[in-house]
Amino acid sequence: MSESVQLTAEVFIDTGKDFRPEDSLTVPYICALGETVTLDFDLTGFEHTCGFRFDPLLEDGSMVKLEGIALTYEDDETKQIEPERIKTNSDVDFDPIFVYLHNDPKFFVDEALCLKLKSAKVTFQVLELGNDKKEYWQEIKKHSVSEKEKAQLLGKLDIAMKENHALEKENKRLKVEAEDIYSSGIWKLQHDARGPMKVIFGKGNLLTFLASVYLALCSELFIFNNAYYSTPRPNDQVLCFSFFRFGMVFLGAFVLIAVINRVIQKGYRRELA
Repeated sequence: MSESVQLTAEVFIDTGKDFRPEDSLTVPYICALGETVTLDFDLTGFEHTCGFRFDPLLEDGSMVKLEGIALTYEDDETKQIEPERIKTNSDVDFDPIFVYLHNDPKFFVDEALCLKLKSAKVTFQVLELGNDKKEYWQEIKKHSVSEKEKAQLLGKLDIAMKENHALEKENKRLKVEAEDIYSSGIWKLQHDARGPMKVIFGKGNLLTFLASVYLALCSELFIFNNAYYSTPRPNDQVLCFSFFRFGMVFLGAFVLIAVINRVIQKGYRRELA
């Protein structure tokens, strides 16, 4: 068994003015490396408590195993603090074993658990001293990533991937909507700077234009033929081609075919999405 050494532990209480030397309790203790130490702190001298910090030793770099922190409140309720509610400033983390390459190790308890404290009990082990002077710990520090840090990094990565997936999905949806809107011949007719000719002879509308012309001509021919062969017909009636009627039929057919085409394309894109 290793020789016993005398060390000093300190507890800081946040009374609403952060952790200050005047709001602390210092307790010397003697222990051998690897020996379990239990320290009790009477906190009734502090009128108001809203934070708790425990410094296991002040003398040297160290390896400390924290076995537990129990806080007792003014109503005599004692609560064993869960490890995830405790933070520390360790250089290397093997939770619940922490390595400090400096002489100021600290354990912070979640502030929400530090209101109206009456006393505290801390159980821990000092496993090694002088770690700040040992080169292998410096090397371990350079290459080590604690499990907590890994979990935090993986959590952040998972959140980022989910956000990226959501953005890609939204971008795809907006792109489909934009294509649907721009594929509309009426939208192009109203907003395209090059005017109706680009709409008519555009890549997607040439067949629509030809089909509309064909339907308008057929309609005009039908009307002309029906009027020509109708009986009785006044001899002075002149049969002529009506450009107005042709234009109205053409426009109606063009819009109808364009709308039907847009609906079909939109449904097809939705299936692909």
